[in-house]
Amino acid sequence: MLTLEEKSILEEISFEEPKMLLYKFNNLIRQSGSEDERKAAYYIGERLAGFGMDYEILWPEIYLSTPVKAELKIIGQNEEINVKTPSYSMSTGDKWVDGELIYASSYRPPYATDEFEYKLRFESDPKGKIVICDGIPSPDKVNDIISNKGVAAIFVQSGERIHEGICTSVWGSPGYEDLANINRIPVVSVNKPDGKRLIESLKENKVRAALRTLLDDGWKKCPLVLTKILGCESPEKFILLHGHIDSWHKGIGDNALGNATMLEIARVLQNNRSKLKKSVWIAWWPGHSTGRYAGSTWFADQFAMEFHDNCIAQVNCESTGCVNANTYDGIMWTEEMDDFCRQIVVSVTGIEPKWTRPHRAGDYSFNNIGISSFFMLSSTMSREKMEKLGYYEVYGCGGNIEWHTENDDMSIVDEKIFLRDTKLYLAGIYKMVNEPLLPVNIKKLLESMRSYLHEYQTAAGDSFDFGIVFDELRNLELSVEEFYDKAGEYRNDSQKSDMICNTILRIVRKLIRINYTSRQEFRHDPAAMMPPIPDLAPVLMLNSMSNTDQKFLVTQLVRARNRVLHALKECRQIIMDVSL
Repeated sequence: MLTLEEKSILEEISFEEPKMLLYKFNNLIRQSGSEDERKAAYYIGERLAGFGMDYEILWPEIYLSTPVKAELKIIGQNEEINVKTPSYSMSTGDKWVDGELIYASSYRPPYATDEFEYKLRFESDPKGKIVICDGIPSPDKVNDIISNKGVAAIFVQSGERIHEGICTSVWGSPGYEDLANINRIPVVSVNKPDGKRLIESLKENKVRAALRTLLDDGWKKCPLVLTKILGCESPEKFILLHGHIDSWHKGIGDNALGNATMLEIARVLQNNRSKLKKSVWIAWWPGHSTGRYAGSTWFADQFAMEFHDNCIAQVNCESTGCVNANTYDGIMWTEEMDDFCRQIVVSVTGIEPKWTRPHRAGDYSFNNIGISSFFMLSSTMSREKMEKLGYYEVYGCGGNIEWHTENDDMSIVDEKIFLRDTKLYLAGIYKMVNEPLLPVNIKKLLESMRSYLHEYQTAAGDSFDFGIVFDELRNLELSVEEFYDKAGEYRNDSQKSDMICNTILRIVRKLIRINYTSRQEFRHDPAAMMPPIPDLAPVLMLNSMSNTDQKFLVTQLVRARNRVLHALKECRQIIMDVSL
């Protein structure tokens, strides 16, 4: 799949520049809003300038929730338990919150991709209680506790170390409408040995606990580094490469390595800028770790029209080049990118990827605009490798359990894997901006819709009918197939190619939104598990409801079905209006 020119450009990737960044960042604690984060941003700017590149540092004012300290004590016992509080836990200050402990088990709801998206079953009524449960503090579980009137949460993590995290479902800096959904209960994490002991004690006696938390919440101006490498034929069209510059602790695996990949790609693309047909924007975000993607969300809001009109894809760069990362299992992209991404991964790495539908995570802050997306996270270790090392699942650092801990340092780096991962990112970006016809296969996205709709229809049985959606989906599939047949004749016609590109983007905008979002255009959905075609997904509950509740849900589903139908019809009209 790779041309001789593309292979030659990949060989320009070196570890020299990335190594300098890694050693620089290894001495910085790049917490958002900190002086070290600013030093990191200035360093990247200086290196870009050294490559002869124009860049700017923007200063968005974003809302951050930064943990300061947390305490947990078991009432009646003289014991201190080491805990951490996640971002967006409620800050109690000097006040202790106490209550009886109850345990809640985790279960996997439909379409949840990993434990982070699981929900809770309570062993008894959680009202007024402190709920102890397993896992990383996650928005879905915290919301379960809040909605059932629990007063606090203790999360038992999977290992000796406690991983930092964030527990809000608010995506980006909160709007006024989000104020009721932030900082609602105090939350702490304990490690596995301490947590296991607590859970075991509940089997014999009632246990009361008290906890208090302190967080620094508020608005801060943070640096966002942006550089643009302009294409020579259609400079207004661009692909966005992005990753977060802030970190927990030294954060070498998450995300200094991603930052280094982005900087090295900037260097190589700058040296080959005369060969780029479309533009490449590269952005280093603040506010990922303590702002729930606040930097990328701010950028999506401020540049929404540019994205809507001209962004051909967004590429998330995180945790490249981590030791032990021997697979591309769980690598993500939206379905219309499937053919392109699979071929790129195999061509560059020789490894067959195992795709996962993108999580509601990873600075994918552009779904509500309708942007095609690929490469959330990077390579990771195989399940067999994890078991051999005695590791449990984490959500970055190539599967290494140093993720989000004080131990995420230079020991995470593997130069050979870094070069492989960085070449993969460069190949995807370079080919995407230079293909005469946009390598986006709308048919794959429609096929996935059909598959999910069949699952929903099976679950609904005779209680709800998706027949008219299947009919309209088939009509659009036929129109798209005819469109692609005609488009293939104009690979070398620049004027027609531009028209084809714009047509594909207009269709993708609508299909991504109905497949990945429930809120209206330009508004951000919660940072919580998002099932396929989310407006229609509640149909899975239909036959487990009472007759009265079914009537309410059917009313909702009719409206949701109308939204999907309308989007499909609009897509078909877009094709009908194009003259090829």
